[in-house]
Amino acid sequence: MKKFLALLLAAMMLLSVASFASADDVVELEFLYHKSETDAMNAMQAVINQFNEENPGIKVNFVQIPDAATVLQTRATQNDLPDMFGVTTSTTYELMFENGLIMDLTGQPFLDNVEASTLALSAYQGKIYRMPYSLSCYGLYVRTDIFEENNIELPETWEDLMAACEKLQAAGIYGFGLPDKDMVYQRMERMMSMLANNDDEFKAIAAGEMDPHDSKVLKGYAEASLDIAKYTNPESKGAGYDESYQLFLNKQAAMTINGQWSLGTLLGFDPDLKIAMIPLPNPLGEQSNVIVSIDTSFCISANTKHPEECLKFMEFLSKTETAQTYTDTEGSPNVIKGVVYNVKELEKINDAMAAGHTALSLNAVWPSGLRKALGDAATNLILDGDLEAFYADAQLTIEDYYNN
Repeated sequence: MKKFLALLLAAMMLLSVASFASADDVVELEFLYHKSETDAMNAMQAVINQFNEENPGIKVNFVQIPDAATVLQTRATQNDLPDMFGVTTSTTYELMFENGLIMDLTGQPFLDNVEASTLALSAYQGKIYRMPYSLSCYGLYVRTDIFEENNIELPETWEDLMAACEKLQAAGIYGFGLPDKDMVYQRMERMMSMLANNDDEFKAIAAGEMDPHDSKVLKGYAEASLDIAKYTNPESKGAGYDESYQLFLNKQAAMTINGQWSLGTLLGFDPDLKIAMIPLPNPLGEQSNVIVSIDTSFCISANTKHPEECLKFMEFLSKTETAQTYTDTEGSPNVIKGVVYNVKELEKINDAMAAGHTALSLNAVWPSGLRKALGDAATNLILDGDLEAFYADAQLTIEDYYNN
């Protein structure tokens, strides 16, 4: 009996030691996620949980904090980036790559499973520093039931859109419910992106070679913005997302302008909502393109202590079945090959994108910070309707960001 107890005690000690050793052998990775929408966080957590389950020797720790971009910039200055992190399209991260803070992923086999056209958009100086994952698309949300009840066709041109607004106004319905309190800058940038596929005009303004009044981007946006303001609820200037959603949900407004990321929230309020997202008509009478940007990409810190484990997680993310899990919950078009995306409310947007009617968000090429700064001039335009002040403010802002 004594011998048996001694053997049992020894076995228990060995198991205990093995347990501690096993715990010590687990590699922990910090993953900082840049998105704060509930569906997006749930999607990321789901794929991380699946990876951790399949890879007991690695534990990816999911971290999400407000204003992740600012936190990443601060940590970059301290040379303390997380092992991996999610990013949007911004020149900020190109500078981090330039400074050797982000791992060069060029030639990694898992990138072969990314759509080639999107991968090309992610290149910087011929190298890949981020794995693109999902796209954001921007357009016009329409309450299709309101349009049907008032015998109004879905607008395809700017003239159609303004005519629809007139009929809606006559029926006591606002054309638009908009979150103008804090989202004018994004709408401004996306509308300008539809009017030009490069920043040549802004460069010419900064160089003193073009008067802002002659810029089709500034002029087209400003005049269209004032058109929209005529048919927007007066309270929009103080409205955030929630207030604009409620106008739309309560049938007080027939349209809103936003990205596909709002669809999950709207349907969360009312799963039976009769809604469609369509391309926003081009105010210059040109092709109405869907404005797209690479909404989510993934990076690895150049200074991570666990590069092999980080690359293994990236490989896992690049698998079609993983990306399908992510997009089914998060709701954005995914750029991993083989992922099926079929959302009936986005049918017209998908048709336009499939036909090649897209425009890349100019935020991908504008100097970092320009969008927010120029958005201040756009906000003032909505508040006071002063076109001349807008041109003057825009010129000063463009000169400041391009010349400094």
